[in-house]
Amino acid sequence: MAKQISFAAEKIWRSIPKADQNLILASVWCSHCRGSCAMVDYSVDIIGADLLLSGKCRTCGGEVRRLVETT
Repeated sequence: MAKQISFAAEKIWRSIPKADQNLILASVWCSHCRGSCAMVDYSVDIIGADLLLSGKCRTCGGEVRRLVETT
């Protein structure tokens, strides 16, 4: 799962249904692969009222991020 996660970010992330979490993690854009990939080894932070997922592309290991709007 996550490398590090704040309590507030964890609370918001866990409020998202597991099936939706899996969809979010499975569809991230990788600029190295130039396509959609799955995110692994991710961490979750709060940016304003939204979540920022930061991790690695499952295919090439490049850094990827995804913003999840919570409002």
